[in-house]
Amino acid sequence: MKSDKKILLVEDDPNFGRILKDYLTINNYDITLAVNGIEGYEKFNKSEFDLCILDVMMPGQDGYELTKEIKKAKILGLV
Repeated sequence: MKSDKKILLVEDDPNFGRILKDYLTINNYDITLAVNGIEGYEKFNKSEFDLCILDVMMPGQDGYELTKEIKKAKILGLV
């Protein structure tokens, strides 16, 4: 039975991202995988998520910056 819990997973390591996505999917979560902060923010704006799992150390926009962008969008009511 598929869970109604949606998780945004942002991970730049393709192997770890795939493994973590597969593990969470096996445990009945609906996973959306993004490979960097910019893609993660775009996917965040297109759907609603119950949880965001963000890699902290990513090139370009790291997990801390992505968190700030998500919080700002939520406060301003952009999502």
